[in-house]
Amino acid sequence: MYLEHFGLSDYPFDGLPDRRFYYVGGSQHQSLGLLTTALSRSGSICVLSGASGAGKTTLVRMLMRSLPKNMRIISIDDPRTDPHMLLATILRASGVVATSLESIADLTLKLRQMLEKSIAQGVITTVICDEAQALSDDVLEQIRYIFNIEGEAGKMINFLLVGQDELIAHLDKPEHEMLKNRIKIFTQLPPLTSAEVGQYLAYRLQQVGCVQPLFTKHAITVITKKGRGLPRAINAIADMSLTLAAQKHKPMVDAFLVKRAAHLVRFNKVGLKQTAKTWLRELFSSSFYVRIAVVLGAAACAFGAFFGAIYINEHYHPVLTMEEALISDAQVKQRYQNLTSYLFQGRSAQSRELYLFNQAVAQAYFKSEAFATLFKVHGYALVEDNGDGTITEDVLAEVKLQSLSQNGTFAEAVSYNTPIVIGLIDDNLTPFYAVLYQISDDIGQLIIGDYMFDVKLSYLEERYQGSFTLLYPYIGDLADLQSRTTDVRKAMQKTLSPYLERYRQHALESTNREANLALAQYEEQKTEVERARLAVRQELINQVGTSKSDAQIEQEVSAQLEAALAEDPTYQAALVDMLAAEQKSTEIEERALRIRAISLLLNDGFERALQLYLDDQNITELTPSAVALLTLSFSEGPRLINVVPAQATTPTADLGLDLEQIQAQHKTAARVKQAQPATLSQAAQPRAPLASRAVRERAYVEGGSC
Repeated sequence: MYLEHFGLSDYPFDGLPDRRFYYVGGSQHQSLGLLTTALSRSGSICVLSGASGAGKTTLVRMLMRSLPKNMRIISIDDPRTDPHMLLATILRASGVVATSLESIADLTLKLRQMLEKSIAQGVITTVICDEAQALSDDVLEQIRYIFNIEGEAGKMINFLLVGQDELIAHLDKPEHEMLKNRIKIFTQLPPLTSAEVGQYLAYRLQQVGCVQPLFTKHAITVITKKGRGLPRAINAIADMSLTLAAQKHKPMVDAFLVKRAAHLVRFNKVGLKQTAKTWLRELFSSSFYVRIAVVLGAAACAFGAFFGAIYINEHYHPVLTMEEALISDAQVKQRYQNLTSYLFQGRSAQSRELYLFNQAVAQAYFKSEAFATLFKVHGYALVEDNGDGTITEDVLAEVKLQSLSQNGTFAEAVSYNTPIVIGLIDDNLTPFYAVLYQISDDIGQLIIGDYMFDVKLSYLEERYQGSFTLLYPYIGDLADLQSRTTDVRKAMQKTLSPYLERYRQHALESTNREANLALAQYEEQKTEVERARLAVRQELINQVGTSKSDAQIEQEVSAQLEAALAEDPTYQAALVDMLAAEQKSTEIEERALRIRAISLLLNDGFERALQLYLDDQNITELTPSAVALLTLSFSEGPRLINVVPAQATTPTADLGLDLEQIQAQHKTAARVKQAQPATLSQAAQPRAPLASRAVRERAYVEGGSC
C-alpha cells in the first residue's frame, strides 16, 4: 500500500513475528538479562508479566535464542491443562513415551529418570508456560511438586511463567504461598515511554531501509497516548497512519493523521455526544453542500460513463463472459492461477514442497518416532501388535544392533559415516528430530515420517542442537573385557576380534602403500644426490682445464671433490632430503613389521591389535563411541557418506576429507521426495532401507523453511 510512496522494502508494522524487528528497550533489556542469567542453569522459577500486547511473546523468543544450546525448551501454550496432562506433555516433548492415562506417581517417576539422565548428559530442561494467569490452582501446585524433584546436583528443571498482570494476583493467593517463595525472579514489561516509542518506530523503519524520520514529535506523542505504550497497539496505529499518509501523498505523518488512524483501528472510541456534534457541524458548514454537489456530479459522470461504455461494447466490441475471459485471456488466466496458488497451500509445486516439509516438521517433536525410522533404515521394523511399539535394547540385541546417544558437534556426528538421529530446531525455536540418511555434495537427506527431504547442509549446521543417536553392530557390555570370569572375557574378545583383524589388515595395507611411496621417494632423492654430485665434479673438471692429462685431471678433481661437495648448497640440500626420506622409509617399514607381527590367533594378539587401534585413534581406553567407530568402519550397514577407505590411512580420515569438501559448498536449494511406507509382518523383520524405495515426487524448492 505505502511501500512505494515511502521507498520501503517491507512493511515495518505488520505485527508478524520477525527477528529483524526485535527491539530491545531499557526495560526489555533488563528483563532479558535477568531471565537469561537465571535460566542458564537448572533450579529456577521465573515470572514474566505484562499487559496484553506489551511484547511478552517477542521477549520470550529473544530469550529462547539467547539460552545455551544444551537447553531443552518445552513450550506449553494452552493453559487449559491438568496435572496429568502437564506431566505427560513434558515427558513427550523430551522424547519419553507417556500418556495422561498413567497415574501421577508413574509419570513423576518417569520424569525423575528423564531429568537425571538429561543432567548427566549436560542438558538443562526449561518449561515455558504461556498465558499462565489462566492456569488452575492444581496445575500451579503440580509445578511446585515437579520443581521439588532433586538429584545429586540439586534442582533439575526450570519453569518460566508468562502471563498478564492478573498472574501476580493469582500467585498472591494464600494456597500458592509455598510456590511464590520458590520464585527466583519477578519481572514485568511496563508500557513504552514516549522517548522509547520514538526509538521503537525509528528502529523498525531502519530495518526496511528508511533512514529519514516519518513521524513528527507530536505524532509520536499521540501514538504513545492512543496506543497506551503497548507495542501491539503502536504497530496497528503506525501502520494505519502510514497508509493514510500515502493516500494523501504526504511525506510525513502528523498528529492529525495519527488521531484518524487511532479512530479507524478502534483505539479512540467516539461517544454519542461527540458524534452528534460532528454531524451538526458538518450539516451547517458550506463545505457540506459543496461535497454533495461534487458527489452528485461524480455520480452523473459515472452513470454516463457506464452506459456509454455498455453502448460502445455492444456496437464495436464483442462481450466475453467470465469463463471465456479466463480461457482466452492469458494474462487473466495467469493472475487467477497466481492468486489460487497463494490462497491454497500446496497447489503449486513450489508451495507444495514447502508445505509438506513444514507439515512433517510440525509432527516430528518425538525422538522415539525418529529412532523407529532409524531402525527401519537399518532394515528392521516393529509390527503394530508388538507391545507399546518401543524399541528397547533387548529388541536391538535380537537383530544384532546397539544404540549410542551422544552430545557433540555436527562434524563429530557425521564422522561415524552411518545414518543418525539428530536434534534440530524449527523456525519457532521448537526442537524436532529427524534421521540424517545420506550426505552428497552440499545436500543432506532428511527422513521425517514417510517423507525424505533434500536439505542444504548449511540449514542442518545452523539448526543442529548438539545431540545425535546412531546404531552400530551389537557388541555387548564393554565391562566384560575386564571381567574376572575367563569365559565372559573370552566371549567379548571373540566378538571384537573380527573387527580388530579387519582394522589390522586395513592398517597393514595402508602402511604398505606408504612404505612403497616412501621407498620410491628415497630412490628419487638418491638420484638427486648423484645428479648434484656429478654437477659439482663437472664444475671442478672445467676449473682444472684440458691442458693436463686425464690422470692429472682425475687426481686433482678427486682431491678437491669432498671439500667442494661440503660447500655446495644444492648437494647438501639433496643429501638432507635423502636422509630424511631414508629415515621415513625405515620408520614406516618398522611400523609394517610391528603390524605383521600381530596375530589374533596368539594369546596376546587381541591386546596388541586393540592397542594398535587405540594408538592410531589417539585414545586411552575403549569407549562405546570408539567401538561404534570401529565396527561401523567395517560393517555392511547403510552409509552416510560414500567414501573409498583405501584412499586414506583410516576411515576417520576419509570422512574428515569428504566432510571438508561437503561443507565448502552450499549452492543448491532444498529438495523433497516422498518414500513409500513400510509393510510389516513380524516383530523385527529385515527389509530394504527406507531411503532406497521408489520415490513418488521430487522437486526443487527455492527459499522457505528449507
